[in-house]
Amino acid sequence: MKNCDVKILNNIKYKDIIRWWLTFLLCFIPFEFYVVKNTGLWSSDLSGFIRRLDLITIIIFFPIALIELYKNRRIFNWLYLGLLLPIIFLGISGLLSGIMNGNSLFVTCYGIFDYIQNFLVIFIFAAFFREVGELNKIFRLLLIIALFLVITAFIQELWAVVSRYILNKDINVRGIYIFQYLEDDGALKAFWRFGIYRVAPFMNSPIIFGLYLLLVLTIYLFRTKKLKLPIVLSLLTGSFLSISRIVYLCITLLVGIQIIKGRKWFVILLIPLVVAILYMSFMPDLNIWKLKDGSSEVAEYAKYTEDAEDFEGAFRLYARNKAVTIWKDHPFLGVGPGMFGGVVSVKYRSHVYEEYNFPINNQYLNRIWGIDQFWFQSLAETGVIGIAAFVGLFISLIAVFHNLNQRAESYELKGLFKGLILCTGIIVIYPFGITLNIPPVLFTYSALAGIGLGCMNNSDKTRAKLCQ
Repeated sequence: MKNCDVKILNNIKYKDIIRWWLTFLLCFIPFEFYVVKNTGLWSSDLSGFIRRLDLITIIIFFPIALIELYKNRRIFNWLYLGLLLPIIFLGISGLLSGIMNGNSLFVTCYGIFDYIQNFLVIFIFAAFFREVGELNKIFRLLLIIALFLVITAFIQELWAVVSRYILNKDINVRGIYIFQYLEDDGALKAFWRFGIYRVAPFMNSPIIFGLYLLLVLTIYLFRTKKLKLPIVLSLLTGSFLSISRIVYLCITLLVGIQIIKGRKWFVILLIPLVVAILYMSFMPDLNIWKLKDGSSEVAEYAKYTEDAEDFEGAFRLYARNKAVTIWKDHPFLGVGPGMFGGVVSVKYRSHVYEEYNFPINNQYLNRIWGIDQFWFQSLAETGVIGIAAFVGLFISLIAVFHNLNQRAESYELKGLFKGLILCTGIIVIYPFGITLNIPPVLFTYSALAGIGLGCMNNSDKTRAKLCQ
């Protein structure tokens, strides 16, 4: 009996340590970029290690999570299989593409892993979080972090605007940017749009900041009966300060759903959002209808003005055109994962860039480690089969969340799954203007999905329902 008690105690400690680490990482990820860049000023090795914390965690804990799920026979549940099988199919299609194109097996596998890594987080959190109380505590932490970021953003905005318009400081003076690490002076103008500073406290992009707040806000709106107006307005205002078309489009989707739910006061946000989106949608870098023939691409790409955002727009247009050209040459399987447009292709200097007259030494490509338009990247790398695999994955996610919402008994869990359905739509939208793998957004989304899935499997009664 004593030996059994010792084993139980050791098992509890082992799981508790994992839960503590996963909770810490979830709270740390929004600040990771800022910590990594500032740590790199005095230790590149430590900086590199910190930057890979989420990657290391996934590699170590995913096999452990599968073992844990197998021991509890949860891995055989159709919900888990419904999520795992599309990921496996995506991996197989990517591997087949790499083999057919004669690419390096290592680069192919690395490219595939780059696609799926954050979705594996669902299984990790599902294996070790199984209580609604844990979900409530973790979401409370995320809400506190989001509100802290909003307060920091307000301070950022106030200091930058006062410095520029009252103290008459040039926007290239780094002193007007606080709580943010900026690498390239040539890109500073891109952080200003319509005379407003695009805040991104502790993060490397205003889009990432806006999407993170929007993720937290979406879950808050769906799982909270009595909304606190200061919280809603704070998160909305912070998202607005990103001055991002992608973020505004996602906010419009959220606002529309809230109006349908009966929260009519959201109507006052709808008109200015629609006007802003319509105006900003014709800016060249995100006008997806503006695809030119190859004869004008080089001239468009070569255009460079003092405005960094103009150059970014030309680069995006050029990269998008190249992605479509590559896809036309490899329509079904693409050129293979890790070969064009993503961090893996830049890191290992893919030959595809040279073959398609795309300068791999371009400053913007190397600064952001990709073309920052994931769906066009995926189209070029995996073709229509890979895109179909992604579509299958997202349909599976929505189907699983819908089923869990139908079976959940608590308001908090029902609200979580409803919010995750909408967040899945947001995750489908934003890769048109940025990469898919945004840890503050996708890691957090997958973690919440995993916790919710784990909570639904906690009781014997619920497990019996899910196995029906």
